[in-house]
Amino acid sequence: MPDVIPLPATHDAPDTSSSFLGAVAGAAPGAVLGAVFGAAALVRRTKPLHPQGYVGDATLEITAPQPDLGVPLLEAAGTHRCIARWSRAIGLPSPLPDFEGLAIRFEEPTADLLFASTGSGAFTRFLLVPRPAGTHGSQTTLLPVSSAAGTSLVFRVTPAVGTDPDEEPPRRFDLAVATSGSVWQPTGVLDVSWGPDRPMRFDPVENLLPGTEQYPLVRMLREPAYFMARRGSAART
Repeated sequence: MPDVIPLPATHDAPDTSSSFLGAVAGAAPGAVLGAVFGAAALVRRTKPLHPQGYVGDATLEITAPQPDLGVPLLEAAGTHRCIARWSRAIGLPSPLPDFEGLAIRFEEPTADLLFASTGSGAFTRFLLVPRPAGTHGSQTTLLPVSSAAGTSLVFRVTPAVGTDPDEEPPRRFDLAVATSGSVWQPTGVLDVSWGPDRPMRFDPVENLLPGTEQYPLVRMLREPAYFMARRGSAART
């Protein structure tokens, strides 16, 4: 196994300064999402989404580097330690369908990647897909990010071939990356040793993966939602 290395941070993120129209377009839906998530957190006295799950120590092995993308994590083969959390988004009881969610946190510097159950096609990779309890499939980062190389990136994880279909959650995932509507490029393998859930909060807006940047419209959408969700749950603790 390659030596475990810290997440590199050698590239500056791209300049994606917000325009006035982008700010206006994103502020309204962002405020609505923030209000909804904040209210849900107050009612539940916990996180409004992904209230229960599993947390485990993990390693991401980059097996097929993508140096042209401008993302240090993908530049070279190597193994990166991280923490993973798997959960169902709404927390509906079995056998009701729900949305799978997987969060990965890297350290040095702190960087979060969040995945949700979606399709895999050029269009369906941006659409949420509910799944019955006990079933697993494609999960993507849903909203694209801008890379230091100037391309739009979307990440995907899928249960690795040979994964036990009854295993909840899967212990091995294949990682792939795509630019815009392009085909998926296999990139690495995530292995997780799952344990009991513990309090963790992931924020892909504040904890950006080095070499990437949220688009202004996406940032305006997400920031109020994350802020209100945190504030609502903290008010009940």
